[in-house]
Amino acid sequence: MRKKIFLGAYINVINAQNINCKSIAFHLDKNKYSVKSLVLGDKNIENLDDVSFIKVSPLGHKISNLFAFIKGVLWADVCYFPKHQSTPKLALKLANLLDKKTFTTIEGNMCDTSRRNMIDSFGSFKNMKNHFSLISHSFGITSEIIKKADCEIKLEQHPLFLGVESNLFSFRKTKKKLNNIVFIGSLLKTKNLDNFISLASLYPDLNFHIIGDGPIKEYLIKKSSKNVTFHGKLNHFELSKKLANMDLHFLPSRSEGFPKVVLETASSSIPSILYDDYGADGWIDHTETGFVVSNFEEVKNTIDNLIENPELLIRNSENVLELAEKFDWKIIIKSWEKVIDNLK
Repeated sequence: MRKKIFLGAYINVINAQNINCKSIAFHLDKNKYSVKSLVLGDKNIENLDDVSFIKVSPLGHKISNLFAFIKGVLWADVCYFPKHQSTPKLALKLANLLDKKTFTTIEGNMCDTSRRNMIDSFGSFKNMKNHFSLISHSFGITSEIIKKADCEIKLEQHPLFLGVESNLFSFRKTKKKLNNIVFIGSLLKTKNLDNFISLASLYPDLNFHIIGDGPIKEYLIKKSSKNVTFHGKLNHFELSKKLANMDLHFLPSRSEGFPKVVLETASSSIPSILYDDYGADGWIDHTETGFVVSNFEEVKNTIDNLIENPELLIRNSENVLELAEKFDWKIIIKSWEKVIDNLK
């Protein structure tokens, strides 16, 4: 008899957790698992083989969402709850009452109080602690996240990595000369995009591209030099086409979990420059599958090195495909299946 898995996310809405759940729903072995997930309204519902849906109405969303979660919990053997603030507490309590196996993933430093953080989103540390006490297993998506969970929230001691649909980014061509540098993500203060804009002003002969949207877009446009192009928010197909012309990805944020965009760019033969604040050296081999740096001066040194030594860009561009393949959902899903089968 197949084990019944409920995924508590809207797989027809673009959001990191929703996209991950769509991939999990698609890749789980349907000979072993029966899968049910949520959809919001009637738009953009993609048929997935052997995956059923519980529809949530945008009208009266709060009540409809609650009933959908309850329906999923009553049906399932195992529940995955990735969307912490929108998962009704009543559904978590019901899962506990019925002794359902439950788990979640943590995608950032949940104990960080230095900036807008998970504690703030729950309203208080007490509320956050209470929420996670109702879920039997919580997994950090990196070893660094587990290490930094030092505020009375118990995480499993091994990470549960997220994956990438590398086939969606199939314009793979070795990068031979540094011309185009790209940032992809939400345009937020926390992304430290002033670093990206400053870098562009220092290299007028290079082209800088910002893909995404957000509240500080107008501020960034006013501050940008002429070699910065804003492309707005793109879907996966549009992004894949745009990445075909990019040579290097720079993510200036100093607070991340495991940025999926690093895997998406890697799938297009594009290495990344990342800061070392969140454990990127745990999955990137510095100067072989990307560049992990400590400060802005090291970012500039890396750019200079790539300009002066094109073979460094070529080597990283070729090697980074191995990183993408390692984290392809076709591979990563096996560790998820192992977790699901061993939940207590």
